[in-house]
Amino acid sequence: MMEKIYSLLVKFNSLQFKYRTFISFFLVLVGILITDVLFNSYYSSIVNFLDHQFNIVFDDHKNVDLTFAPEIWGGVLAMVLGTLIIVIAIAAESSPKLMDLFVKDWMSLCYVWFLIIASLHSMVIMYYVEPLNRISSVILNTYVYLFFASIFALPYIFYILLYSKTSNVVATISGIIQNFIHKMETPSINSAMNDDIVIVEEYQKEIMGSLDQLDDLLSFIEFKETQTEIIREISTIIQMYIREKPGFNQNFFKLTPTIRGNATFRTYTEIQYQEMADTCTFYEIKTFRLLGNAYIKMIENDRFDIASLIPAELIDIGETCLEVEDDMILGNVNIRFNTLFRFAMKHAYKNNEPRNLYNLAFHYSNMIQEYIKADRVDMAKYCYDKFKFYANDIYKNSEKNPSLYFIVDTLTFELRKCQVLIHESGWSDEDQIDLLKLILQLDKPPGYSKEGVDKGILGGNNGTRRIQIGLALFYLSVDKKEFAAAIAEDYLDDLAYFDEKTFKQNANTQCFLLSIFGPTFWEDTDRGNLNIYFAPEKDQLEPFKELLFGLMDKRLEALERDAQFLSLEVDKLMQKRQKQDGYLNEADKERLEDLQRKISAREKPEEEEPSEWTVDHDVLYALLSIAFFADQEIDESEKNVIYETYGELVQDVTEDSFNIDFGTATKKFIELEKEDSRQKQYEISLVNIKASEAEPDQLQKMLTAFIDIANADEFIHENEVMLIQNAIDIWELDARINDPKSDERLKITS
Repeated sequence: MMEKIYSLLVKFNSLQFKYRTFISFFLVLVGILITDVLFNSYYSSIVNFLDHQFNIVFDDHKNVDLTFAPEIWGGVLAMVLGTLIIVIAIAAESSPKLMDLFVKDWMSLCYVWFLIIASLHSMVIMYYVEPLNRISSVILNTYVYLFFASIFALPYIFYILLYSKTSNVVATISGIIQNFIHKMETPSINSAMNDDIVIVEEYQKEIMGSLDQLDDLLSFIEFKETQTEIIREISTIIQMYIREKPGFNQNFFKLTPTIRGNATFRTYTEIQYQEMADTCTFYEIKTFRLLGNAYIKMIENDRFDIASLIPAELIDIGETCLEVEDDMILGNVNIRFNTLFRFAMKHAYKNNEPRNLYNLAFHYSNMIQEYIKADRVDMAKYCYDKFKFYANDIYKNSEKNPSLYFIVDTLTFELRKCQVLIHESGWSDEDQIDLLKLILQLDKPPGYSKEGVDKGILGGNNGTRRIQIGLALFYLSVDKKEFAAAIAEDYLDDLAYFDEKTFKQNANTQCFLLSIFGPTFWEDTDRGNLNIYFAPEKDQLEPFKELLFGLMDKRLEALERDAQFLSLEVDKLMQKRQKQDGYLNEADKERLEDLQRKISAREKPEEEEPSEWTVDHDVLYALLSIAFFADQEIDESEKNVIYETYGELVQDVTEDSFNIDFGTATKKFIELEKEDSRQKQYEISLVNIKASEAEPDQLQKMLTAFIDIANADEFIHENEVMLIQNAIDIWELDARINDPKSDERLKITS
């Protein structure tokens, strides 16, 4: 029963809103008639009062001339309506909603109807004053109605001028939307929506239609102040909506024809409609789409500051979602940030203008910091991953637009701030190291070769590395050496592009720049003169260099050894190209170029290479043959077996001596070129090993090593079985090996 009553009340309220023009006419007409009757009733008392106080006798009132009244009323009416029509017509060109607002403004409607009806009142009494003996109406019209109409004419004109000001139109539209949102929480509206779907559609239409009006104003208006006001009002509206949404009737979120017919959702599929209905997010999605469209317009028109305001407002919306614990809308906020990033990237690639990306990175980072403050590890990891994704894309495109390298530096700097905040917030080391690893991947796009990147950008002028080193200095200052070591290890990957001497020069250059940089820059940007390369922990520079160069020595030993293995892969690709008449597919070409570059960076001077072949080289050649002949590849497990076995069979082996000997063996292997020649050398090496008076247990160890290499990659190739059997025969060992089936391992059977 109450739902029916509430529904009727809501419908009645809608009718008064719809027919406000007629209602205002009726109210003013009744008001004038009532005042005329009342004035006539008390006219004698009023005349006596005037006679007593001002000596105005009754006959003076009868002498009032009414012939001038219509002209004066016409003048007042013409002035007011003329001004009104001109102002509204001109203002409506840029603010179409103004027409709707005016015809529903009570003050304007009542005042205009008052002028019209009062002027008609004067015409009536001018001809009927004597027959009706209504001198009181003459006095009322001339000294009351006309007085008030004239005195309020100018203030009303000023009111209309201010009312038509775009900022006031924006505030009025925003107020209408907020009023509807507030109403939907009231018991009457909430209950009425259960009774009649028409009421639901009416409220959906009003809040979406008014929002579209704000979007239209944003498209028409070019004044920055008004554009700023509109964006802030849209943000305020959606924040209020998110806060009060839990109190809405669930019927409000139904996908009515009003929603389906809205231009924003016309490209949606039925699945998307259903998802929107299930998540109750049609209004949020519409708002985010409007903000996204506004962002595109602003960046295309070079309105950098207004464009930057949109992600700033998204942060406020995100904070509201965190406050009410609405993860569904929070996910949409993240999606909108990602979408803005894509818009800004496309604009930057096309126009070589990174300014919008620079500003957007700042705001996205601020959103991440809000997640950190709220202890939302999941959201922070999600945003870090997207930072990495976009940074990788930007890095790949920076080769054509070098100014974009600075954006990768900026993204690294923003996440550096987040890492400091995470440490201060006391997150677990596991989470911190996971996020740190993502930061270290910002300038490492998967599958992207840096061969074409200028060595100055990769070397001492690498801003990303400089910021990463600054983060390492922070970790050293807070006694987190393992985090600094992770950064140093990542920095050592640059040894693939530089020799030891050049790498040290680059590292020293970076540390020197960090030692002299201050917190401010000598030029100005949208964020002031902030220097993103500044690191306050300058006292940690020497400890970092000690850490870096200490790790470098170990890395160089591994790289020298790996360079020999890489040369085998180069040889395999060269052989493949020879067999294919000089043709390699694009993937193989890129792989070949990458391998040659890495080997070139590790090449040692010719005088350091040994020229005399010894039985130690025969040992390495035999191990190498078992590993490479089978599948033309050597994986990490096989490398480890070769290194460990060589150390057991040969005395006084060091990293340097192994690298030199292995380089000689590898060079021999490559020079032989043909497989028959390589296999013949393998047999010669086996004979030389036996002739060197090797002990039977040493030969047994080598045989075991051969089997370990064959088992290392968990696939036994028939070539490996054949080569190992040849070793048993040449060495005349009393041993047999099994014939392994699928999923079986090779082993000695006797």
